[in-house]
Amino acid sequence: DFTIESEDFNFYEKIKVPPPTFCPECRLVRRMISTNERVLYKRKCDLTGQSIFSMYEEGTPFPVYEIDAWYSDKWDPYSYGMDYNPEKPFFEQYLELQNKIPRLSLTRQGMSINSPYTHRVTDPKNSYMVFRASYPENSFYSYTSINMKDSCDCAWIFDSELCYECINCEHCYNLKFSQESKDCRDSSFLYACINLSNCIGCVNLVNQEFCIWNVRYTKEDYFQKLKELKLNTVSGIVEMEKKFSEFRKKFPQRAIASVKSEKVSGNWFSNCKNVLQSFDCRNIKDGKCLFAVSKAEDCMDFFAWGNKAELIYESENCGLDVARLSFCTQCWMGASDLYYCNTCPGARNCFGCIGLKKGEYAILNKKYSKEEYGILKEKIIQQMKDVPYFEGKLEYRFGEAFPNSFSDFAYNESAANDFFPLTKEEAIEKGYRWKDKEKKNYATTMKSSDLPETIAEVDDNIVNEVIECEEKDSPYSVGAFRITANELAFYHRMDLPIPRVCFDVRHKRRLKKRPPLKIIKRLCSKCEVEVDTVYDEKHSPIIYCEKCYQQEVY
Repeated sequence: DFTIESEDFNFYEKIKVPPPTFCPECRLVRRMISTNERVLYKRKCDLTGQSIFSMYEEGTPFPVYEIDAWYSDKWDPYSYGMDYNPEKPFFEQYLELQNKIPRLSLTRQGMSINSPYTHRVTDPKNSYMVFRASYPENSFYSYTSINMKDSCDCAWIFDSELCYECINCEHCYNLKFSQESKDCRDSSFLYACINLSNCIGCVNLVNQEFCIWNVRYTKEDYFQKLKELKLNTVSGIVEMEKKFSEFRKKFPQRAIASVKSEKVSGNWFSNCKNVLQSFDCRNIKDGKCLFAVSKAEDCMDFFAWGNKAELIYESENCGLDVARLSFCTQCWMGASDLYYCNTCPGARNCFGCIGLKKGEYAILNKKYSKEEYGILKEKIIQQMKDVPYFEGKLEYRFGEAFPNSFSDFAYNESAANDFFPLTKEEAIEKGYRWKDKEKKNYATTMKSSDLPETIAEVDDNIVNEVIECEEKDSPYSVGAFRITANELAFYHRMDLPIPRVCFDVRHKRRLKKRPPLKIIKRLCSKCEVEVDTVYDEKHSPIIYCEKCYQQEVY
């Protein structure tokens, strides 16, 4: 059961859709299932024949084109247009179109400079294995960022430079192994800190410098103790991580991690107002059930992106000056007034279209006059209300997003498996597809246990090695990894040792440091007022309401 509030009905009336029949979490999972963020395959472009990387493996029912080829005039998406058949459920007709029209291998917007191994990015420059990012530069192995520069192995990083293994940090410089911190520099192992400089192992500190374990030192003593910690060695980092994990739990956790935000529920907000049941939101006004959205207004049930977005509903992967999109995926660059559309950059006034570039007044990729479009659109909406599409016992009418089975991806290829992980057996029982992945038998040339303790002991020949992942038997591990020349230069610059595990394992470790996307009830550990929070007792034994936290920290 779930509750639809009166203001929700006002929103549905504004965009002229009926209220949903699935609960918020099921709707979020459904959007995530449609999204492959990090699983890339090597295959051929079906238009040019060249070898490419793609979110789609070989053997898809539809052709897959390399980015430039897809945007070219060498093919016409209108040539795949279909006449609407009022005798068949609309979703059934859409699925027929979906299975034959060419798809974009990877999604990138703007100018990509020397960044072929990036996906869902805008204007990447000299970046490698960066996903879900706007304007990344000289960065590697990171997920969800805006204006990230010279950084590696980060997640949810904003307006920051020279960061390593940081999560939910913004406006930071030369920061390592830190989480939920802002305006910090030249520091390591921080949690929930603001405006710190030269600090190590600190929690809930504000406007401090030369602190270790929340204790202030002289500048000379600080650097001597920093040297003793040996944070440029593998053993020193492992020991510090273990101690810091326990140290953090001795301090109160703010019920909602937010900066300059009001009337919010969920977690991780920056400059937001009236945003409810949402996560990882920045610069949002009036939203509900959002995840990983920035610069948006008046949106509901929206997964990922934004960057000037308004009146978006039940959609994912949409952004860059978009408005009035419902039940859409991968629509950007001025797209507006779309229903049930997929990969239609710059399109306007379309219904059930795929791959239309700046298309207008089209249904199932067939173009109509403005008047014809308006009349037929209303007929289809009424037919979708009267004639549902069935998937097992579930029915889908106008007002619901596409069924889970319409996803091009298996559950473990999609974003859903990162945030709502399931075993193969659990996924299949719930009716999701699962892709068995055979681990490649890499001819490794070096074991991770043989890597030196410090980067100073590593020579340039490391880029020629195939390194066995320390957790090669983990279901998340690809088994082995290599170090690129730019990555090696980063480790030298930051005085960091070579990692022992592959990127996929490192990414999963970062995800596990965050609580699940689930709001629970707890009592403030100080005043016992009830609070909504995502932090359970295992993650944060001590929880404070906003008032008590402000009194304690500031």
